[in-house]
Amino acid sequence: MISYKCKNCGAQLDLSDAGGFTCPYCGSRAFMSDSELRGNDEFRKKIVSYYMAKAIEKENDYSGDNLWEENGAVSFTLQNGQPFSIAYMDKNTYSGMECYLARKNVVYVFDKKDDADIFMRGYLSLTFPEADMKLDRCFPKFTQRVGLKDGREALIFIRRPFFYPVEVFAPLKAEHLAWVISRMENICCALEYSGISHGDISPSSIMVNPVTHEGMLFGDYRNVKKSATTKDLGLIRNTAKMIMEKNSGPAELKAFLESSPRKNAYEDFEYWDTVIEKGFGGHKFIKM
Repeated sequence: MISYKCKNCGAQLDLSDAGGFTCPYCGSRAFMSDSELRGNDEFRKKIVSYYMAKAIEKENDYSGDNLWEENGAVSFTLQNGQPFSIAYMDKNTYSGMECYLARKNVVYVFDKKDDADIFMRGYLSLTFPEADMKLDRCFPKFTQRVGLKDGREALIFIRRPFFYPVEVFAPLKAEHLAWVISRMENICCALEYSGISHGDISPSSIMVNPVTHEGMLFGDYRNVKKSATTKDLGLIRNTAKMIMEKNSGPAELKAFLESSPRKNAYEDFEYWDTVIEKGFGGHKFIKM
């Protein structure tokens, strides 16, 4: 067992959420070097497990997510006769489908089972490169499929804390629009890797976290096709125009929004990266 002592007062240090150790008495902070951890593989594993658990706990913490508010509620009956109620902040109606933004979930309710099947086939067409462990976070996490007594079907996905449709924050200043476009470009690169197009990128289907600057693509996965992402790249531009503050941003941004998409998402992302460098002075994290 490793006993890590405070160099100031000699007290036993406690593990800190911030990525190190904190003295409970004098408040001093310390970090273990690689040389100190070398040979202590079990302790290293325990530290990694501890921080992973803390990260998961924080990601599932809705306590500070105060923007969400209940604007409506709907009730269904499950096939087993149990009630199934959804309190929602927002609802989007599609042909044969409704989408509810609940506090901890996004719920799609389909008039027909076949449409739910088509949606899931589109969603399951996504594949991700092993080298990029974070790209799958740009897409919803499926949790459950339930049948309703009236013959309809519901698909339930996780809504992580602080994620809202980007239209909630519109109009966006150029410096904030920039990171939203970056997330949409990331999403299209994942679609390109999967060899599919989504077909429903819009201000309501792109959800963003204004705290972490992450983005996620919901919308109608029934539109997924085995095709190039050219249409999606055009939808990025349309979406950006709809949510941006008018007459905001450098000339490079305006030129990008009026440009035709490049032949694939990778080249389009490279073009957008030049806009970030030349128009915004490089990648910067600017709080909303």
